[in-house]
Amino acid sequence: MRTLSLLLALFLVTGAIQAQDNAISIHSSASVELPADRIAFNINLNAEATNPQEAFDLHKEREEVLLELLKKHQIEEENIDFEPIAISRTNVHRQDQESRIRTRQSVTLTLSDFDRYEEIQVALIESGYDEFNGNFVSSKAESGKDEALRQALKTAREKAELIAKESDLQLDGIQSIDFSYNQSPPRPMMEMAAFQQDRSQSSLISEYGQSVSVSASVSVKYNFRPLEN
Repeated sequence: MRTLSLLLALFLVTGAIQAQDNAISIHSSASVELPADRIAFNINLNAEATNPQEAFDLHKEREEVLLELLKKHQIEEENIDFEPIAISRTNVHRQDQESRIRTRQSVTLTLSDFDRYEEIQVALIESGYDEFNGNFVSSKAESGKDEALRQALKTAREKAELIAKESDLQLDGIQSIDFSYNQSPPRPMMEMAAFQQDRSQSSLISEYGQSVSVSASVSVKYNFRPLEN
């Protein structure tokens, strides 16, 4: 069972006193490590032919193969995202070469069963697909953003109070707040399953938990006044 607890990372905080407008500006960041309990599995469908119709027909054939795999492995509709088919003509560098038509379509599966990811990966290779990859993601990303923002605001307040105290000032409300979120690129999956001779063997995916980092940054401008005696 993968732990669902949030692990708070260290905070990076910087501050500056801006006396010219009677304000103290504090910049603060906080990061949260979330359990990677899902895999975003990206699959690219491609086809190439001498004319648009032939390329489109070939693409539809490959699309049908993928649809059968999704049905076989019982992938729910809400866990499937895809882009429309894109068709383009390739550049020809030699005059004696005939131009080619290529299609491209991106399909993303969201899987919570890591064993199913390995099974589908093997099935794709056996069916002739060779352009796909997986990334760890977390279902707790939104709550992680809230927690990171909460911690960044808390730290900004603490630092503002410290700076004001050491400068013989007193905080007098907030003038403005700006904030932003950032999620570190998901850790890529190692494409190992397709090369396992013994399917009963353990893998890195099944043996070791992974995490996704979400961070929030805030810039808070506090009003101040001279410390009252």
